[in-house]
Amino acid sequence: MKITVLIAEDDPDMRHVIRKVVEEIEDVRVVGEAGDGLEAIKLIEELSPQVVFVDIDLPGKNGIELAQEIFDIKPWTIIVFATAFSEFRGEAYDVYAFDYLVKPFKMNRVRQTMERIKLILSSQAAGRPRPNSKNLNHKNVSRKQFFRSDSKLIYLNLDDIIYVTREGRKSTIYFIGGQIQTNNKLSVLEEQLAGYPFFRSHSGFIINLNMVKELIPISRSSYELVMENTKKRPLITVEKFKELEEMTNVKVPKIS
Repeated sequence: MKITVLIAEDDPDMRHVIRKVVEEIEDVRVVGEAGDGLEAIKLIEELSPQVVFVDIDLPGKNGIELAQEIFDIKPWTIIVFATAFSEFRGEAYDVYAFDYLVKPFKMNRVRQTMERIKLILSSQAAGRPRPNSKNLNHKNVSRKQFFRSDSKLIYLNLDDIIYVTREGRKSTIYFIGGQIQTNNKLSVLEEQLAGYPFFRSHSGFIINLNMVKELIPISRSSYELVMENTKKRPLITVEKFKELEEMTNVKVPKIS
């Protein structure tokens, strides 16, 4: 599979260096470059890259703000910070960074990061099972609700909903057999689904706990969730995972 990359960096020389190193890796292609945060978010919406290299000190919209917006509209995007500012590492992982490279970094460090990303994305595409999984079981409920999709109201069985996410400027509800889009924000849908076995696992995802099959670490700050009835994998942050453990009184063994 081809892995697409976008570079958000205001220094053209550094953009050239990152592009050169990244494109030396087999099956990796740079699809766009942005010199500021505003241009970057426009290209991300347009090109949907799988990986974005982000500098902290970007004009227009800094790297942390950019990462927050990326996860609001395209939460599956893998973000790698490449910056001269080591002091923003904590904030970067708070917005679910996959890695944080401090300039001047060795080019081999970029290659190692991309190889790890390739491994994860290849595993997703192949749908390979992973070890050390843990099913999360909750009381089943059977209730139907209306969800507005454009000018229509769709009547969905809540048991059939797999997860909800942001895609572009809309929220998408994935359910067994299909999907619908709504203009409602995730915060509105979270309130609508409150009291049922749904959990806000991430700023960009609401998951049906009854659909969870496996938990897979992908970075220091987040995990992927393997779900029933879909090959797509929503995310859960480390903080939300701890909250889930406390809420359910189920302690999941740590994954080494």
